[in-house]
Amino acid sequence: MPKTTSMETLVESANVAASSGGSSHTVGPTPPDTVVQRATGTTSSLANARIPDPPCWRRTRPNGSGTSSTVAASQIPRKMGSLQSTQTTRSSSASVSSIPALSPVTEPEPRVPSVAHVLAPSPHIPALAPVAPAAPRQPAPGPSVPVSAPQLPSLPAFNLPTDWKAPEPVVVGHFPQQHKRIVERWPWGAQWELARFISTGFDPTILQCRDLSRPTLFGNNASAVPEVKNLVQQKLARPSSDTDKLSKRFAAAFERELAVKLPWEELDHEEQILHDYPLGGIGCNADQPFLAKDPDWYGGRVHFIAQVHSEKGSSFRIQLDRPVLGTSNRFARRFGSRRFVRVRLHKDVAWNANSSELRDYFRRPFIIGGAVFRSFFAKEQNVFLFRTDEGYTQSADGAFSIITPPSNRDANGARGEYSLMELISWHNDMELNSEQTMVKWAARFALGLSNSVPGVRIEVANVRFEPDIICDAFEGSGKPPSEMQMTDGCGFANRALMRALKAKFPSWQEEPTAVQFRLAGGKGLLLVRPDLDAEEEEHPTIWLRPSQLKIKYASAPPEERLLPPDADPAWFTLDVLRASRMNTPIRLSAETIINLAENGVPYACFQDIFKVDLEERIGPLLAFKIPEKPKEMQLLWHAIAREGHVMMGRVIREALGVGRAAGYVAEDRDDELEDEDEDGLNGLDKALKESQSSAWWEDPVSGLPSRLDETCLTLLDSGFTPSTCPVLKAKLKEVIKQFITGFRSNYRFAVPMSCSAFIVPDPHGVLGPNEIHVKCSRRDFTDADGRKTDIILGDVLVTRHPCKVPSDVQKVKAVFHEKLRHYCDVIVVSTKSHVYQGRPLNRHLASLTGGGDYDGDTMQVFWDPNIVSSFIEPDPEYFANEPPEVQRCLIKDTTAVSAFLASIPPSASQEAKIFAVQHYLLGALHAGSHVSLYSSWWEKSTYVQGYSHPETIFLAYMFCAVLDGLKTGVSVDPQAFATHRKKWGAGMLLWKSDDSMDGLIIKRPQSPSLPPFIMDILRRHVKIACDKQLGHMEKKLGLPYQDTGSCSLCKEDRVGCALCDQDLVQPWLHARLQARELLSHGQPGMWGELLQIKDHVEKMHREANLKKAGGKTGLGVATTPAGRSRNKARFTELPIEKRQDILREQSKLFHAAPHTLLYFGDPTLIKASYAYFYDHQVKGWSRFPWNVATRALCEIKAKALGTSKTISGDFYQGMAVSPVYLRHHTCADSLIDGVDLCCTLHWKERGYLLV
Repeated sequence: MPKTTSMETLVESANVAASSGGSSHTVGPTPPDTVVQRATGTTSSLANARIPDPPCWRRTRPNGSGTSSTVAASQIPRKMGSLQSTQTTRSSSASVSSIPALSPVTEPEPRVPSVAHVLAPSPHIPALAPVAPAAPRQPAPGPSVPVSAPQLPSLPAFNLPTDWKAPEPVVVGHFPQQHKRIVERWPWGAQWELARFISTGFDPTILQCRDLSRPTLFGNNASAVPEVKNLVQQKLARPSSDTDKLSKRFAAAFERELAVKLPWEELDHEEQILHDYPLGGIGCNADQPFLAKDPDWYGGRVHFIAQVHSEKGSSFRIQLDRPVLGTSNRFARRFGSRRFVRVRLHKDVAWNANSSELRDYFRRPFIIGGAVFRSFFAKEQNVFLFRTDEGYTQSADGAFSIITPPSNRDANGARGEYSLMELISWHNDMELNSEQTMVKWAARFALGLSNSVPGVRIEVANVRFEPDIICDAFEGSGKPPSEMQMTDGCGFANRALMRALKAKFPSWQEEPTAVQFRLAGGKGLLLVRPDLDAEEEEHPTIWLRPSQLKIKYASAPPEERLLPPDADPAWFTLDVLRASRMNTPIRLSAETIINLAENGVPYACFQDIFKVDLEERIGPLLAFKIPEKPKEMQLLWHAIAREGHVMMGRVIREALGVGRAAGYVAEDRDDELEDEDEDGLNGLDKALKESQSSAWWEDPVSGLPSRLDETCLTLLDSGFTPSTCPVLKAKLKEVIKQFITGFRSNYRFAVPMSCSAFIVPDPHGVLGPNEIHVKCSRRDFTDADGRKTDIILGDVLVTRHPCKVPSDVQKVKAVFHEKLRHYCDVIVVSTKSHVYQGRPLNRHLASLTGGGDYDGDTMQVFWDPNIVSSFIEPDPEYFANEPPEVQRCLIKDTTAVSAFLASIPPSASQEAKIFAVQHYLLGALHAGSHVSLYSSWWEKSTYVQGYSHPETIFLAYMFCAVLDGLKTGVSVDPQAFATHRKKWGAGMLLWKSDDSMDGLIIKRPQSPSLPPFIMDILRRHVKIACDKQLGHMEKKLGLPYQDTGSCSLCKEDRVGCALCDQDLVQPWLHARLQARELLSHGQPGMWGELLQIKDHVEKMHREANLKKAGGKTGLGVATTPAGRSRNKARFTELPIEKRQDILREQSKLFHAAPHTLLYFGDPTLIKASYAYFYDHQVKGWSRFPWNVATRALCEIKAKALGTSKTISGDFYQGMAVSPVYLRHHTCADSLIDGVDLCCTLHWKERGYLLV
């Protein structure tokens, strides 16, 4: 399904031509009817001047700041576009032997403004034309050329109103005027912390100047930030709580976890480097002395975050959050972490706030603490703020006013902060990029915020130009449609670069064939060129194509100069997003299943796939007999670890922020917003709490893992078995239920003969039309005969996501070509036009599969003969072109940058210019996202009217238009949207709903043209198969022992029933026997200490029961079925960090007392043993002893079973059961409980271990 780019680019070209009024250079295509071929050895390079290493000068730390706040004058742009304030005083550059950070360009003359009305919807929006069933469209004779859609209605250009007034600032955590001069000398982390407490309710007026002048508050962040909390507690007359005391006592146990999350030491390190070396944070400075101890260090990993909430009266409130360590991006590396704040929209704002009011709110300046911030970009419910050089004043009546300093440079030419317009011009200069539309210009700021890791610094002379290959059928001037750019988004790199990156990222298994990158104004993929001469492999070199260049940094044509010779080092530092990797097998999605079924693939194929997949996943989890054998438990351990991706999860927890670049995961986990109390009354109490736990980390005090699957592993490798350990049985049942529930609801079935990888264009032009080349660096593929191979040959199906129209799945031929044998772990596609039944479609293959290109998109390949042979290839002429009705439902802002610049008066104030440009930078807040709605409406139309119905196709393309709206400036006409919502907003689909919602279920019409829907059939049969597995689980594991209640047979001094684990009770019974013997000899000391332990354990058990009975924490199991269900649900619905905090508080209290014992130097094992025994006597069993003493109970069990091995926690986190060891023990007796474990293990090694 093609993107809407073709129409959008034509409209943009027309608008630019009309609005610019003059000539300007564009990266144009080659003459029509020609294909641009790469000429080997004839590349246009940049200036040959070698750029020296980053500067190593020191600069003076300014008064009033403990952080990096000044920059040498030579690092400041001398031209910041026509929006630069005319009041700014410019000083000459200091004579420094260094890389100039920005290119000096002549200052342009101010433009003559025009004053017009504010932005408003166009009154001439055409209404939605009704979409009625129509006869199939017949293909036009001759070659198929993408059809141009009619001109989109345009929004009027934004202009400042004549009566415009600067908006009032938003004040967040402001310091009183008498405190400001003192607090501004604190390190920024301490300033933020005080502002955070103020934003959550703390009254700063109770602070005295002497309180704020403590010497410890003027040190580094690591020492000053805790002191701020102590100061606030003292002023509130709050003594240190028991929780604080416990946290200090067990601080050493949490050091490893906190080191991954707490940002203060990292912020101190970053600030010190940026103070001494202003460009030291961008990375790739391994040869510099300041990185002698950590050559791969880079900055920008500290995230200052906040949330915006709705207040009563339709206003908003900003609440600052605790900074955390995380990912990095180019902006933060170049300018420092402290200059950026990410504001997350709380769900009540994201879903309910008026978009215009929200955008107007963020166009106001923000005073946070003592600094002024401005919004400069919005995307995906996040708004990004930048710390500016502005100041503020406060009048006698308390009103705040923003002031722009005429100059804050000192006598040496150094200055403090940047202005917002300087940041904007540094990243995407308006003068150099005046041909862009304002919407696209604003969207380019996402490049600077991409989650990336610095890879290699490339010399400017080694950034070269490579023309795009354009489809022969393209005629005319201007930019070709994206579907006719046969190399859209993919450039080249030599092996020297790939070797350097492999050395930088040792976690990569192979030297990559392609990497997804950002460099200067370029983005996309870099594909390796293994055929270069030795002289071209001396230095890392890349070749960029015009389709990859999104921002211009030089006035010369790109074939002459892609970067200025004095470019900022951050621009030619290659930022890595991901490396090529082959995933096999992959899982079908619901969209792909629907497409395949509608194109002829019978239900039996899907039935075979999901039955095999379900059995392969769940079978090994239940493939043990009772009583269990040790080898069976090893198999079970391996199966749980594999299905839960436990080892990968452990690596990701510690590789915070670099998981994607390191190849551990496809995408980093998205942040989720926490639910806050409705009135914000608990905000200050929450802010005063110690740092919350990190998600999914083990409790280092009790040894209890956070994840269910890891808890099962911990119990299994200590010697417990499901038949004898109720808690293991209960957690194993829950793990299996989660697997089955996910399988039943997601319809994500693994296809053994499938793979996915980056798609890249044929670098040698050897593939014919409709041919692809798929080769893996390892023999991980499975052919039709069950053999392992590294190459795919024959007919295959390819697709991408989204997959919403019949032509989004294409049948092509996989071939092998000798010239492509080195291109592994990518899917190489032909650069020749795709063909249907001998008719050229004049577009590349990727554009036919979900509107893809080659800038980092992945493609899925299926070669299962049963699927491929039954697939009926649809005619792309009917489905691959956007229906004209789509354009009539869209409106677009086509304002060009040049027109916008001309509309700004030269006399306009700095605030007025910022306000004007923020109209586009914050466009994502104004255009509410309708992506999920149109996807849902497409599903309903598919179900009710049919997959190929014209309205279904229409809704699919509406989804595409909305999906790309932020980049293209397209939005849905409100009248059209209301019409669509009225027709498709109600009702739910059976295959996506619960049976209890029968009244809302949409019925599928009974019609010969609408056979039974594939997802309804799958829902029914998948439910039957899953219920069968659940029955097998209940039969194998039965009910937990908790229903038996308390045990009357076991007494304080003896075990009286078979359900009690005697191994776990022995430490207590043995200590009791010794204490009684000493007591009989007149030595009561040990007996007294044993009574202290007994009383403490029973007290903790009672308190846990009281809390869970009151529903405060939901721990354990309540006494009544209703209470149990309600409290358990309340606890499990809490965020994982809160659940961990509740359990950790309990375990710390358990281990904190009793202390100073003489007979029991370390009473941990005795306490754990009695906690288990007492819980068995009064409850039968509960989770209490395991919540507080998992590690101790496991130690007792392992020693009781015989030979055991003590291992450190660091080693344990990296250890797993070897597949080689398992094969040795399973192939001899591979059938256990009817499951062929040898075959299962072999199949799983090919698949799930690699995903």
